[in-house]
Amino acid sequence: MTEYEFKIALDELYRREGTQKRLAELAGITQSTINAYLQGKAKIENMPLGVFIRLFRNMRIDFFGDSTGDDGVDRCRKMLLSVFDKLSADDQLRCLSIVIANFPDGIKDTAKKPIEREVCHGDSQK
Repeated sequence: MTEYEFKIALDELYRREGTQKRLAELAGITQSTINAYLQGKAKIENMPLGVFIRLFRNMRIDFFGDSTGDDGVDRCRKMLLSVFDKLSADDQLRCLSIVIANFPDGIKDTAKKPIEREVCHGDSQK
């Protein structure tokens, strides 16, 4: 996320809470500090992490970019990948072929060229 996106989120939180005083109470900081963040006089990138966490209590961070934000979906994805990773390179290709054949609408130009073995296991055979 960029500082601009965080600023938009802070503006939305301000809109939801209604007052800078309420935001300051949530964050445990002064109203003048909240005002400085909202007016761009203080950089959000310098906001202490504890303040940020208190303001955005329901925030979830995807540290490695592999989360959907839905615990059930993420668990299912992890289980599917665990099974897929245990397959041989040939079986991985068969598995992908089955998925593509059964869910063609869900596969939107994800592969412009035929899938090669090296994509799955780093196998140099093609």
